[in-house]
Amino acid sequence: MLADNGFGTQDNSADFLLRIYQIKPEFRTATGGSGKVDVLNFIQLRDPNKLITFDIVNQNTPERLLTGADFDPESIQRAADGTYWVGEEFGPFLLHFDKDGVLIDAPIPLPNPYQTGQELRSPHNQLNAQNQVEPLVQQSGGFEGMALSKDGKFLYPLLEKPLKNADKKQLIISQFDIEKKAYTGKYYLFDLADKADAIGDFQLIDNETGIIIERDNAENTKANYKKLIWIKLGENGQAVQREDLVDLMDIQNPDSLYGAARDSDIGTGNPFTFPFFTIEDIVLEDAETITVLNDNNFPGSSGRNAKLADDNEIIKLKLSKKLY
Repeated sequence: MLADNGFGTQDNSADFLLRIYQIKPEFRTATGGSGKVDVLNFIQLRDPNKLITFDIVNQNTPERLLTGADFDPESIQRAADGTYWVGEEFGPFLLHFDKDGVLIDAPIPLPNPYQTGQELRSPHNQLNAQNQVEPLVQQSGGFEGMALSKDGKFLYPLLEKPLKNADKKQLIISQFDIEKKAYTGKYYLFDLADKADAIGDFQLIDNETGIIIERDNAENTKANYKKLIWIKLGENGQAVQREDLVDLMDIQNPDSLYGAARDSDIGTGNPFTFPFFTIEDIVLEDAETITVLNDNNFPGSSGRNAKLADDNEIIKLKLSKKLY
């Protein structure tokens, strides 16, 4: 699992160390299970080889441990060689780490598919202090989901929100060649639903079909829009095909797997709901099983209970039809 940038902003996250965590959930099921999660290990992300060209919090230390004031990691894929690719939101950048968390390439910026030779940058991009480029990526609108093709050749980082100058509610999916460590120039568009404000994650099932989390910005209401969308990549520069797959606000829960509800908890019965502001992770377990996780934005979100800060929740779903 990948930790977010920390405490919500660059300004308050300078003491939050960026890490990849290995966790072991014991799911509560109809036949037992504690519902607890053990944290087994972690990998500390760092830049001892000084590949980052702008100043970071731990600029003058030997290990140069990375913090939430340096980057906002949102998505992760492990390549066939054991290295990690991270989709980052402040740049937005692609970050490439070895198996031990050492940065092995300089942060890779995002080309503007509509303007050759220009980068797409957010207002938080640290390179703007060296070379100003108009930030067309919205604040908190950089890379959010990032899929890996089944053949392991391509990454598909996906912006969380439309560009500032967009005339449609469309998000850019860019194609990145892992072997060449370069964007191919191909891109696709994801049409947001009328009720949606952003996406939360993107995973591919094979080389062209996948699942995107689509959501609104609401929380703690049964009227939330939170869905898993099946998509199929198509022609370069065109909108992908999309179909509703799962309504996360209407999940069958005949075995009451939430456990004992607390005072003011919502959506814990049957149907079960996932009423969180940011639902940001999909794990494809098999052809009919998906695991979904939220980012609890601790302590700022109260989607499950208006009186309490959210937990990180992990749910496993059996689909009504197989994905492949």
